[in-house]
This record gives sequence, C-alpha cells and structure tokens, in this order.
Amino acid sequence: MVILGRTSCMAILALLLSAGAARAQSRSFESTLEAYLMGASMQGTVGVGPATADVDVPASSVFSNLKFAALADYRGEAPRWAVLADVVYMNLGKAGTTDGGRFSADVGAEEFIGEVDGTWRTSESFEVLGGARYTSLTTTLNSTGPLGTREAKGTKGWFDPVVGAQIFVPFSRAVQLQVRGDIGGFGVGCTFTWQGIVRVNWRVSKLIRVGVGYRVLDQDYESSSGTDRFRWNVVTQGPLVAAGVVF
Repeated sequence: MVILGRTSCMAILALLLSAGAARAQSRSFESTLEAYLMGASMQGTVGVGPATADVDVPASSVFSNLKFAALADYRGEAPRWAVLADVVYMNLGKAGTTDGGRFSADVGAEEFIGEVDGTWRTSESFEVLGGARYTSLTTTLNSTGPLGTREAKGTKGWFDPVVGAQIFVPFSRAVQLQVRGDIGGFGVGCTFTWQGIVRVNWRVSKLIRVGVGYRVLDQDYESSSGTDRFRWNVVTQGPLVAAGVVF
C-alpha cells in the first residue's frame, strides 16, 4: 500500500488543474452570426382601444403580405457558457374581420423583437438559459361596417424575462439537432409567453453553417383600458432557413 505525502498530492493536483486548463484553452471562444428567413403564420387577436380584430395570416400568405423583414441571430460560445442575441423585424399588412365578423378590417403590424440571453452548459449536450426579450409593436386597424369607417392605431413596447433550456444532439461531427424551449413574461410584460425551436444544423465547413427548422412564439399581452387599451394575443410560427459564418 502506497501513501502519498502532502507534496505528492499537491503535485498531482497541480497536474490535473493544468491539464483541465489546457483542455479549456483548446476550445477557444467561437462566434456564429446568421441571417435567416421564416415563413411564419400568425393567428390570434389584436386590439387597439375599443376595436378588436382577429388575425389569421397563413404561412403561404406571409410573403405576399410582407412589406419588409430582417431576421438575424448571434451565438458567442465558450467552453461552459454562451451569449445569444436574436433580432426580428417584420412589417405586415392583412385584411381581416373585427367584432365577430360585423366589420371588415385592414390590419397592419410593424413588429420588432430583440432578445439577449446567457446560457450555462451543464453537460456537452444540455444548457440552461435566461435573459430578456423586448417587443415593440405598432398596430393599425382600419375597419369598415354599417356605421362607416373606424381607424385605430396603437404602439407599445415591453420587456419579458425568459428562462429555458437547450439540448444539442449530434448526428455526426458536422450535423446536430438543436431543441430549445423557453417560457417568460410572468406578468412583467406579457401575462405569459413561450417559445419552441427545433433545428438541424450542418457545419458545411470551418467557416460556414446552415440550418433548417421550425419556430413557434406565443405572446399574450394586454395593457390599459378604454381608448389606451392595447391587446396582442398572437401565435407566430413557421419553418425557417438559416445561413451564417463561424469565426
């Protein structure tokens, strides 16, 4: 039986720590910047003041009703942690109905969503995340009915705290499945909001990554009353295609 002395134990500990540090340094900080397209459908209820409209924009009609869109995301990754950022801007216009179908309506929605998260990896394939999502909306309702034409316009912006997790399942050295789920709002901004993302990512080369997947974002927000009332209870979902650079 061999009993190690204090000096020997310290030497072994130092060796293990230096090996761990060398391993961590071998995995340097890596950034991925992507642009993506999302063929999103939008279903729900929009309210401005006393006017309320049902919105139903199928994925096949998004681009015909789209005036402008810009979508991008960023991931900066260290061995145990990462920072995430996502930006979505869409300007949509769509005909619909208000007040149970009694009025025809033209609904316009200018939407900006910006999100920043931090993650902590508990294993090679699992990480928890937390952050904040900012939503800015300008909604216009022009309705025509028996009593004439009504116009209502409202602008609101709010922050939602979000918490969630991500799982990464490798299919090969170049291909992985990414699954994300998060919840938020908790009455700070939205009464409740949740998001789900499923993607397959392919590392085409050292510098290029592409991905395909599906994204769902559900937001239930309401503020004030009377003429200042603003309501946004909408689910946005659809397939996405992404391409980006790794550096």
